[in-house]
Amino acid sequence: MFDDLTDDELFAEVLQRRASGGAVGEPLGALCDRWVRPARYVISKIQASYGRGSPADAEELYQDAVGKLLVRGLDQFRGVSEQMPGRSASPKTFFLRIVKHVAIDFYRRQREDLAPAATDPDNAPEESPAEVSRAVESSRRREERTEAQELYWRAYERLQQEHPKEAGAWDLYHHQDVEDHEECARRLSISVVNSYKRVSRAQAYLRLYLLDLQQEGERE
Repeated sequence: MFDDLTDDELFAEVLQRRASGGAVGEPLGALCDRWVRPARYVISKIQASYGRGSPADAEELYQDAVGKLLVRGLDQFRGVSEQMPGRSASPKTFFLRIVKHVAIDFYRRQREDLAPAATDPDNAPEESPAEVSRAVESSRRREERTEAQELYWRAYERLQQEHPKEAGAWDLYHHQDVEDHEECARRLSISVVNSYKRVSRAQAYLRLYLLDLQQEGERE
């Protein structure tokens, strides 16, 4: 019954049912069935990087990822790329990111469980300067991504307050992954030309707001 729906339409059906308190099992199951092969591919890459794993592991990890999507992921999905704030992210990409993290956590725990315990903490090998440098750089990048996301959402909130029409078009085109201006125009009951204009103006406003927020942070 869901074959004619796109991934985005089917995911929207899942979110709508969840919001209204309805059962999401059927649409969510149909959606996850479409993502089995790419999910198994992601798991196989993680298995290869850790040098362990089996087909049985892959099935368990896939089911675990589906469970995490149902329990927490549906409420966390915002349709925005974590790597590039302001850019849209598809439900499939979001789910595969869950799969990746589930697999990494599983095999990381296995590796830690198999690692021999140090008999004397004072004699434990110290991290090399290169390892310390990589850890510091990784932490810095995570902080920068988090800060960028926070600034983006503050800028978007200002856009909603000052230019609600542009914010509505931007929300459809980027946050909800509607990358077709004809569909965006249809949902907003405006012309395609106006859809282009609103999204373009929204982008210009957001750039201005982000610049203002960055300058405020520098003054602080």
